[in-house]
Amino acid sequence: MTFTYLYLEFTKMSSQQSGSKEILTQDGIVDIAVSMLNGKYADGKEKKIGIEVEMPFVNKKDLQPIGFSGPKSISAIFNFLSKKGNWHALEVENNKVTALENETGNITLEPGGQIEFSSAARKTLGELEQDIGKYFTDAKAASEKIGLDVLPYGFHPHLSIDDCPYVSERSRFKALKPVFEAEGGYSAWGQSCSVQVTLDSPSKDDAFDAFKLGLLIQPVAAAIFANSPFSMGKDSDHASWRRHKLQELDSPLYKVPDALFEPGYGLKDWAAHTLSVPMSFIVRNDAYIAVAPNSFYEMIGKPLPELAHLPAEEQYLTKKDLLDHMTGIKPEMLLKPNLLLEFRAADLGPTPAHWMAVGAFWTGLFYDKDAFKAAQEYVAEWTKDERIGLRDGVAKDGLATKVGNKTVQQIALDLIEISKQGLAKVEPEAIQYLKVIETQVAQGITSAAKAVQVFEKNDGDMKATLKETFLFNPQTEKQEKSSPSKKDGQGFHAGP
Repeated sequence: MTFTYLYLEFTKMSSQQSGSKEILTQDGIVDIAVSMLNGKYADGKEKKIGIEVEMPFVNKKDLQPIGFSGPKSISAIFNFLSKKGNWHALEVENNKVTALENETGNITLEPGGQIEFSSAARKTLGELEQDIGKYFTDAKAASEKIGLDVLPYGFHPHLSIDDCPYVSERSRFKALKPVFEAEGGYSAWGQSCSVQVTLDSPSKDDAFDAFKLGLLIQPVAAAIFANSPFSMGKDSDHASWRRHKLQELDSPLYKVPDALFEPGYGLKDWAAHTLSVPMSFIVRNDAYIAVAPNSFYEMIGKPLPELAHLPAEEQYLTKKDLLDHMTGIKPEMLLKPNLLLEFRAADLGPTPAHWMAVGAFWTGLFYDKDAFKAAQEYVAEWTKDERIGLRDGVAKDGLATKVGNKTVQQIALDLIEISKQGLAKVEPEAIQYLKVIETQVAQGITSAAKAVQVFEKNDGDMKATLKETFLFNPQTEKQEKSSPSKKDGQGFHAGP
């Protein structure tokens, strides 16, 4: 199958999709949804890997997040990258550039001003490392020129949501603002950053089983990659405050039905579930428009009042709208059209090595048939209570969470070993990318725990802690008073 750049996924660039504008009816709608999920999936032989990395850029002097405009801003970064000659405008709204692209992938924006790099889809993790390395180098150069750095955490460690910008320059976010306000979700999305991986399903027959397996393992990945221990300048007593905030959202957009894990639940059942989930927005003429939070199914075949200003034929839901909807729901793992698997549980890690480890972990488990089967067998005996306890426990307790008579630390080590065995068959050179998490997990620590150690070493001084953990040019108080070393942070290699 062909696997386009991740930035052409339906949720990212809905207005550019070529989905059918055929008006939907309720008759046979579940079968239509199933057909769309299958999409253009072929035989799974040509598998690709993609990664998305969200980062919160801040003024390195006062640690305030950057807005869209101004001398230290998103626009300043975009202007710098454009003048380098290798980045070009991908998305322009009201004469403002809101996304860039080049051969490595694209750069888009999240609601709270986080900048997201979405890689091109690659055949190997080695190729992916090169793309991330080029982006890292460009982003670092822009930051040094403008006076910025990145706080590499899964959640803004020291600010309230009121301190964060809202990127209304993107019409999508302007439309979504009332949705965020209604569900109380802006804090979760406006302050959080993650590393997400997209893979092809192992095969058409195994696609839904892969989705189930991924959902079961997401909490383990959340523990392995936990890196958001702070909130409002204090230790939150959670390994992943980001996960905690997302789990607070009480909306069908973020949940999967418990029945999904029962025998017999399949792709058609999932398609029916997606139709029961409320819509949040609709795209017409390149503009995102908020709609009443009714289920997609209820709105089929009816003119939408929010579209009354448009010609009559544009007021009804179409197949293109269904494509947007099926990728707009936000559980921590999603099965998308063309049977793409999106893994969402990992916090933003402190280094590019950690980002690469996310991709390697999932690739090893899902792209080798023996590793895939071993992972399925490993989780097969988990009871419903154990599964729920795992899901709900890791945000706070991380690797110390218990599942039956095992800790998540032991489960994580076992799954990392299975992933290594898978990588040994599909890309042996990529086993190195797992070293950083294997070492941490073996020691029973996470990136979150390491950050708390720095915080305690600094006697609870959050400002000193954040500057010491900058992504590009970490600073100690002594270094800050002198000229920063040009060799700090130079170069990039995700291996050990």
